[in-house]
Amino acid sequence: MDTSEFNHGHGGEPINWERAAGDNAFVFMKATQGTRYKDPWFAEDFAAASRTSLLRAPYHFFDPQSPYDAGAQARHFARTARAAGYTGQKPGELPPVLDIESALVNHRAACPPHTDARQVAALLRHIEAEFGVRPVVYTNHSFVTLCLAGDARILKGYQQWLPAYQSEPPRLPGTGRDWAFWQYTDRARVPGIPGPVDRSVYHGSLQELRSMAGIRGNPPER
Repeated sequence: MDTSEFNHGHGGEPINWERAAGDNAFVFMKATQGTRYKDPWFAEDFAAASRTSLLRAPYHFFDPQSPYDAGAQARHFARTARAAGYTGQKPGELPPVLDIESALVNHRAACPPHTDARQVAALLRHIEAEFGVRPVVYTNHSFVTLCLAGDARILKGYQQWLPAYQSEPPRLPGTGRDWAFWQYTDRARVPGIPGPVDRSVYHGSLQELRSMAGIRGNPPER
């Protein structure tokens, strides 16, 4: 799953993380956006999910306000994640995630202002330096086409989390690798979470995913 404040219902209902963990192996949670925004539920949700079997990591939504604020965004993300107890190194923690997407302008996809390959590459370097682990990148073909001139080579070497709701997502051009995580729906129903939820699958075994999160040995039986 991936969650944010929008998964808490219209009345700000808490998520029952014990129930949500029942049929899920991992969760990505929105922590920050840009240089100032903090998801108001992140700290509470991360602490609660950490008490379950869920493998977990925060994500940062890339929202540049200038051509040179990659470092400020990474520091804001790292401070918020650490304050909630995430380090990127503890058993059960997956790598941090950078969410880079095209924007909707007059109902059409467009590249957000101040977004280009140099900004994205700088942000990836800063996030890796902050946590000591290479981040996962959530993006889509629209972003690559509009913001990277159709060439995703700067994402080569990064695990990709790709959305596609009709069929399996194709490779991003220039990366030479398949998706690691596939967000296949935004309409899932998960016990313990109000309303529809994004749901994803990992391109590997549960044991491999647990190894990515620093956990050795066989996964528990469900």
